[in-house]
Amino acid sequence: MYYEQHGEGGEPLVLVHGYTGDITDWRLVLPEVTRTHRVLIMDHRGHGRSQATSDRSAYSVLQMADDVEALIALAGFDHYHLLGHSMGGAIAQEIALRSAGRLLSLTLEDTSHKFGLSGNEVVRMFIEQRNALAESQGMAAIVAMPALVAPPPHMPKERTAETDKRLAGMSVDAYIGAWRGLSEWEGTTERARQISAPTMVIYGDRDAPPLVQAALYLAGQIPGAVLEVVPEAAHAPQYERPELFNAALRRHLDRNAISLPK
Repeated sequence: MYYEQHGEGGEPLVLVHGYTGDITDWRLVLPEVTRTHRVLIMDHRGHGRSQATSDRSAYSVLQMADDVEALIALAGFDHYHLLGHSMGGAIAQEIALRSAGRLLSLTLEDTSHKFGLSGNEVVRMFIEQRNALAESQGMAAIVAMPALVAPPPHMPKERTAETDKRLAGMSVDAYIGAWRGLSEWEGTTERARQISAPTMVIYGDRDAPPLVQAALYLAGQIPGAVLEVVPEAAHAPQYERPELFNAALRRHLDRNAISLPK
């Protein structure tokens, strides 16, 4: 697995990207948080510069949570702040449930308590078609598929081109395996209220309606959760409206800061 550490000192912060993402998802967040925190970022298995196994069953949410916690141990972080975006939010919820005493705070960004698509036939068919196309024609064909929705108003064009190139180079096994792992994840519908870390739920107001509803659900279930909404942003507010996203993250980190022994 590929990972990086940034920042000279301060409380540890772990940033966990989403499905088909990589460490560049945090490019506009790092300058803000590294002023005050030691930051760990990583590429999930099969993403970015991390190795992709051909075993598609090895991309479960629980396995990727194990990966993240192994890297946290390698970095020597005992107590830390944790932020998960989309699929990374599912991973972060699992870590929060099993390692509650180690979290200084939790941030859940544009994520859900459950990623199954049984109730959305249009999206389910789109994803099935997309996965079949990846199998038959490769990842470049996925990039060429028309999008289901228009691009968000504040996403830089150069970033869209960068993510298209990234997706075209992704392993088909990782692409399909990670989606299966996410869609088969147990979820936290019945467990979210057991999350005890100080939590901020943040989402873009133009994200897909099921994810907006999921953010509201999580904010209502997790005890004491703070809800933040980024206007005119869709699924990646940390890149679409970084100044607003970073300000909300800063407020959350500051109100949950503690003095850690060196």
